[in-house]
Amino acid sequence: MEVTHGSTVQLLDLPPEVIIHILSYLDFADALAVSRVNVFLRTCLTTSQELHFRLGTQLLGVTNNPHFQSDLSDRIRMLRMSGEGWANFSVDFHKTLPVLHEPFGIYDLSGGIYLMGDQDQKVLRYCRLPSSADDPMVWSRIDLDPSLTIVDVGLSIYEHDLIAVVTTKPTTANTNLLQVEVQLLEFSTGEPHPLARNPVLFVRYTFQPAASSIGLEIAGKYLALVTTPSLTETLARFCVFEWKTGVVVLDYPVKSGTYCSIVFLSPTHILLPNELTGTLDLFIVSPSNPNPPAPSLRLALPSIRSGYSIRAIYGRSEPNPAPAGFPHSTHPFHPTPEDAIAIFKMHIRNNQEESDWGDFSMFTHRSTLLRLCEEHSGGHGEKIRWEEWGPLVTRWFNAASVPWWITTATGQRSVMNMNVMRDGLEAGSSPAVLILDFNPLFVKKVLAEYGTQDSEDDSLVDGRLDVNVDPSSMETNVFKHAVKSALPYVRIIRVFADHNFDAVLMDEERLLGLTTDEEGMVRKIDVFHIGGARGDCASSSSSE
Repeated sequence: MEVTHGSTVQLLDLPPEVIIHILSYLDFADALAVSRVNVFLRTCLTTSQELHFRLGTQLLGVTNNPHFQSDLSDRIRMLRMSGEGWANFSVDFHKTLPVLHEPFGIYDLSGGIYLMGDQDQKVLRYCRLPSSADDPMVWSRIDLDPSLTIVDVGLSIYEHDLIAVVTTKPTTANTNLLQVEVQLLEFSTGEPHPLARNPVLFVRYTFQPAASSIGLEIAGKYLALVTTPSLTETLARFCVFEWKTGVVVLDYPVKSGTYCSIVFLSPTHILLPNELTGTLDLFIVSPSNPNPPAPSLRLALPSIRSGYSIRAIYGRSEPNPAPAGFPHSTHPFHPTPEDAIAIFKMHIRNNQEESDWGDFSMFTHRSTLLRLCEEHSGGHGEKIRWEEWGPLVTRWFNAASVPWWITTATGQRSVMNMNVMRDGLEAGSSPAVLILDFNPLFVKKVLAEYGTQDSEDDSLVDGRLDVNVDPSSMETNVFKHAVKSALPYVRIIRVFADHNFDAVLMDEERLLGLTTDEEGMVRKIDVFHIGGARGDCASSSSSE
């Protein structure tokens, strides 16, 4: 191309490959606007496979996995099948797995693995969840040293092939004194993790009975852990390890009952729901300051009425930030961690009347919480009122009729289930499953195609899809004021008339319907694959 001195070069004067490169820097909304400007630009956007894939990942809120080996056309096909499957709530295949062992209360769902504890607390049982109808679905096990008692676990399957198992064992000097440790194992082999300098991390000593639960999450090089001590102890511990070296980079003693779960906002920004103060407390990992005097920031939750108290707050955002990407994954793309939704489940109870209680779920984007933290990074223990940060960027639900499970969200989607009544000859109830999609680009897409629906009509009709962009006001007897929230979302409903399960979990490919016994222990797992079975994609994959 020849350009004379003093001439002005227009965008359309550039070679097509240069124009496509420029367009690759646009996000989905801007690309959509550009496509309406000019026929040639629209052709560039619709015919370039690279642009098609990049913009498609934005629309679905996923990140390309370069460790997955396939050509671009296969990736685009799998991306389209995934988007259409979740948008239409279409099940590719269904498999059932009975639970034959006696389960213990711990469980996890991450990295394509469903894991459960065993009643004797000596063994971990897990199942690799199927991606195609031909994949087997069987229980496998990880056996630990018989002298160890398993308390809890944390998984980092796709980033590190890592399972961190929290254990206790009696000390030699006092059998009533327990030593709490974290065993760092390579998940694929069950052996000590080869990247851990010391595969056993010492956490603390505790007295019998042992801690009932320990919150543990892994992101990048950091393993964060919060203890729930025995009833005779008054102090708990929140600490962060560099798990490969065993170095403690943050250590913060807290009053027992303060924290029980952990949410990584970034590899160095960690949020902990505080049950005693009703706040979300931010800690920033800084090896130069391993003993912070207080959280860097506190985000207040809605105030509760006098005479009520928070009995539990659990938080989760899946997947965790993964600076190393997903080298141990055989999938073409994964939900973008930075854009994932964070879910917080709260249980509030009347201090005098145990039958007066409420369960609530709050959703917000991880990126929103991180932005708030960065905007107030200069503060030292600053507290931001709920009214100043929360109503516009969260969405609240009264979850009294929703089962109390935390692994119900991945990426920007979440699942809820409740029963709807059946009429006619087979009268009874069937589980209605609601997919809530908080991806703002998907919200805009559904708005453009369907518009808004009657906000007064909340019926659970099979196949219904609607979008909610209106603010809501939740009136309850436990909060001082109506809880207002306005985060837009799309809701998709499906009634499983032929099934009757008690809870529904989700990961990026599947819904898991759980059937429990009278004591709440899982006895059967129904797996519903959504978004295109791997065998339907006509491509093979392998990790590098």
